Amino acid sequence: MNRGEIRTELQNLIQDSSFSEATLNSYINTALQYTCSQVFLPSLKGVDTVSTSLSTAYATLSGLSGGFSGILRRVVNASGTPITIYQDLDMLMDGYPSLAEVGSVETVALEGNILWYQKIPAIAETLTILYYRNPAALSADSDTPSDIPEYLQRLLLVNGSAYFVYDAIEDGIDNEKVNTKGQFYLSFSETRKESGVTKLREWVSKRRINHISTYWSE
Repeated sequence: MNRGEIRTELQNLIQDSSFSEATLNSYINTALQYTCSQVFLPSLKGVDTVSTSLSTAYATLSGLSGGFSGILRRVVNASGTPITIYQDLDMLMDGYPSLAEVGSVETVALEGNILWYQKIPAIAETLTILYYRNPAALSADSDTPSDIPEYLQRLLLVNGSAYFVYDAIEDGIDNEKVNTKGQFYLSFSETRKESGVTKLREWVSKRRINHISTYWSE
């Protein structure tokens, strides 16, 4: 499906002419971004490098190729050795309270788009980053969400967009948000096996190649 087709189905579903095409396009891209934040899609993995500074204990990841989704998987130093990734800056500071120790980078911590590290190299080091990129926004009606399999695009991007639209429509309702809940069950529910996000996880899992090693002996 392309963006134009997704929007047409979304318009037919919500039956509310007060939403402009531009607004619905924004909801579609919100659903796309949300989907890719919930499921780690192999096509969005990226590898890039950042350099340490001589005067600060952090580097920004906002300039990584393809955009940084906020999901960091691995950091490797110049010699190819994986570096420990702490859950947050608080944990990093438990071991390095001053954030000013000098030496080769031993550990890092991610806070938003900021990668904090300790120690601080006296000579700048290059760190290799394995991360997840943001999905490309659908900016034209002919654009297609290539990171999501076609058979799941309706559940995730039509029903998913409808979930966000109905959440806005039903905002402030005292009773249960019936339409919002119904579209959530179809798209993003983690407990419903027929939801789009559950099926997307299954799709990723089936395409994961397990490591197999063999050897021949006489």
